[in-house]
Amino acid sequence: MRICSLLPSATEIVYALGLGDELVGVSHTCDYPADARSKPVVSSSVRSVSHLGSQEIDAIIRQARENNNPVHWIDGDLLRDLRPDLIITQEICEVCAIDQSSVYATAARFLDYEPEIVVTRPVGLEEIYHNIHIIADAAGVPERADKLTGDLQQRARRITDELDGVTERPKVFCIDWLEPLRNTGQWTPELVELAGGEEGLAEKWGKSREIGWDEVVAYQPDYLMVMPCAFDMARTEVETREHLYSHPAWGSLEAVRKGNVFLFDGLIPSRHGPRVLDVLEGLAEAMHPEKFAGLASPGVFQRAEL
Repeated sequence: MRICSLLPSATEIVYALGLGDELVGVSHTCDYPADARSKPVVSSSVRSVSHLGSQEIDAIIRQARENNNPVHWIDGDLLRDLRPDLIITQEICEVCAIDQSSVYATAARFLDYEPEIVVTRPVGLEEIYHNIHIIADAAGVPERADKLTGDLQQRARRITDELDGVTERPKVFCIDWLEPLRNTGQWTPELVELAGGEEGLAEKWGKSREIGWDEVVAYQPDYLMVMPCAFDMARTEVETREHLYSHPAWGSLEAVRKGNVFLFDGLIPSRHGPRVLDVLEGLAEAMHPEKFAGLASPGVFQRAEL
C-alpha cells in the first residue's frame, strides 16, 4: 500500500495506525510526528504566510475566496512519480488543506489509473473516530482502528467519569482567530463540554464565525482558551500579546481579571486526528486542576502571562 496524505490530521492518523512506512507523500503542512517531515511534499501554498500576522493572513484568504482563487497547489508530476494507491483529502476547510475537488482533478490529469481517494469530513468526535476506521479499512488494517479508537475513547471516559455529578459548568470562550476575532466550531465546543465547561459563544458541531468584542464582554467567560488555527505556541504567544492584550475590552473580562487565560498550541486543536484527545485533556486540566493536574501532554497548553 502506497499512501499519500494531503492533510496533517490524516498523516497523524496514518502514523497512529502504524502505517508510517507506507506513507509516500504528504502535504506541506504535515509536520507531526517528526518523521512526516522526511516524506516527499506534494503540495504547497500559493503564497507563503508563515511570516505574516493574523490580519494579513485573513486579508489574503478573503481575497482568494472573493476571486475564487486556489489557496494551495498540488505537484501533479510528483504525485505521478509517487503512484499512490490511496490518497487522503478533506472537505472541511479550503484554507487549512487542499479541497477534494482539486485532488480529484489533479489525480485525473496526472495519473493513468484510479487510486482510492478517501475524503474526511468530520464535525465531532464520533466522526473523527469514524474517519480513523475509514482510513484503516482503506489501508487494509481495520483491526488497528478498533484498538486506536478504543484507547481514545477510554481517555475521554476517564475525564467524563471523573466529572460525573459536577453540576456547575464554567463559561468558556475558545478563540480560533485573533484579528478578526473568531470563535471555534465543529469538535472544539464538544471538547469543552466533555471537559466540564460550556461554550456559550459557539455552536457544537457548527462552523466558526467572526464574533464581536461586545458579545464577549456581554458573555463574560470564566475561561479564555486561545487556540488560533495552525499557529504554534510561539506564534500564539506573539499574536495574543499583539491583538488581545492591547484591546480596550480585554481588561474588562472576568477571565482576564482572574488569570484564567490559557494558550494552546494551535497546531493541535485545528486537526481532526488522535491529538484532539490531547486538547480535551488540556481543557480539563485548565478548568479542573484539582482533578486533572499533569494530565495533558507537555506543550499542549500553558497559562498566559498576563
